Amino acid sequence: MTARPLAPFMYALLMITALFMLQPPTSHAKPVAAIIYPNDAKIIEQHIADVQADGDRHVAQFIMPIHANKDTLSVNTKPGSSMRITSVNIEEQALPVADQAEALKNQLKDLNQKKSEFETRIKADTAYIAFWQTQAKNQPEKIENIESVEKLGNAIKKGITEAYDEIFQYNQSLEDLAEQIRDIEKQLNDLTGAAKKRWQVNVYLTGNPQPQIDLTCSYHIQNCGWRPTYTLNARPAKAETELSWYAEITQNTGIDWKGIELKIATARTVTRPEPPFLRDWIIQPRKPIEYSKTRRTSVMAEDALMSMAPKTSADMEAGAPPPEPEQEAGFSFDTYDLGKRTIKAGETRRFTIREMVLSADFKYLIRPHATPQAFLFGQIEVEETNFIKLPRGNATFLVDSAFIATRPFSMHDKAQKLFFGSDPQVEVKLTTLEKKSNETGFLIGKKQYHWGWKVSVNNFKAHKIAVLMEDAYPQIRDERIKIKETFKEVTPQKEDNLLKWTFPVLPQQETVVEYGFSVTYPDEMNVWFGGR
Repeated sequence: MTARPLAPFMYALLMITALFMLQPPTSHAKPVAAIIYPNDAKIIEQHIADVQADGDRHVAQFIMPIHANKDTLSVNTKPGSSMRITSVNIEEQALPVADQAEALKNQLKDLNQKKSEFETRIKADTAYIAFWQTQAKNQPEKIENIESVEKLGNAIKKGITEAYDEIFQYNQSLEDLAEQIRDIEKQLNDLTGAAKKRWQVNVYLTGNPQPQIDLTCSYHIQNCGWRPTYTLNARPAKAETELSWYAEITQNTGIDWKGIELKIATARTVTRPEPPFLRDWIIQPRKPIEYSKTRRTSVMAEDALMSMAPKTSADMEAGAPPPEPEQEAGFSFDTYDLGKRTIKAGETRRFTIREMVLSADFKYLIRPHATPQAFLFGQIEVEETNFIKLPRGNATFLVDSAFIATRPFSMHDKAQKLFFGSDPQVEVKLTTLEKKSNETGFLIGKKQYHWGWKVSVNNFKAHKIAVLMEDAYPQIRDERIKIKETFKEVTPQKEDNLLKWTFPVLPQQETVVEYGFSVTYPDEMNVWFGGR
């Protein structure tokens, strides 16, 4: 009687058992908290690790992502533990074959193989078509059997048609395969952070041995971060602006975060295990330092990089809105507690930090000599008790929920002017009333030049608007040149070298402002009038 072979599942069970026995006893991470900075994250994990004898000492092991900064690792035992840590050793380790990434690699391999097969078939069909086309061209000049020629022609037609149909189907299949390959490559990259290795941490212990030990570790990792985004919705009729502040958090640690305590910090972090050395204090005559063009470019690029944060967008978390994150003031930055959150590996999620309604005084700014457009702006005044500094980020600007533009935004002062684009329902027209010189003049030995303008502002809206008009005030650079002003209807205020008119425009009405200047200068002087 012959022995029956083992069932396939028994072989699989034996292989899994063998692989498990070959692997060292490690504890996989259970992230419990994270502080996300714009450029990295501090992760706090809990491990229940098996304790193994190692000669005259004991060791517990766990793993960290390869992108973790191993120099920032801190490990502690649970208070009251019968064992204490004597040393920690960190080793680089290849990801095991049984890792989830290997399954994706196998899928990618199968898809690439199918792609190769389809490309080979397309080449074969192309060669087949070329063969029959050659046969059709090489027919004898004298036809003896018409029936055989017809059969040959039908065969050529059928063969070429079927080959073209196959090529079309294979090309469609290749398009689907290409999309699947891109998707698998993205999943693989997001899952492992494009890494093929990890850190194995060996924690050496002393004291009364126990089968398992509770460890808490923290470390910084650089393939996580967050960036601020904003929505600013102007409500001119209500004299307010709705401000929403979001944090877009990206985490590519390769480990899912499930219900972890999540905080964000508004400043970039610089991690180092030791303090920097003090520089010598030398006082001496200054020597000029001239940086090369390459160095200046490098410094500028670094400064620009420091003001940026990781880019990507995602939907807000579904369900009821969570409580507003609590602000905690730091030495040079603030942190916001987002509560318990879940973020999968390779995912970017957007969370609401603040939603505020700010009082705003809305006006239309016009500069007729520069543009015929009228730009809506709101002067924001935030009360001291409600003011918080907002870091630089991309903002979506809206007017009554209608999209206007996307551009950078930040808030570092309690008073700030926000522009919401031009309004086609406010028309600005500049008319030149006078622009001439009086060479002879009424004064002997003197010349004069005159300017006069009319500005018409038409309000096609259904409500009254306030307008702020600005123009440059002529700057006289020679005491022999004398200037005279002419203002009608509205008299402007002068601030430095800027003139500012403020006036209302009623709905469906037009308001006109006239003003001008004249200068008198010596007859022998050649004057540049500044392009006006």
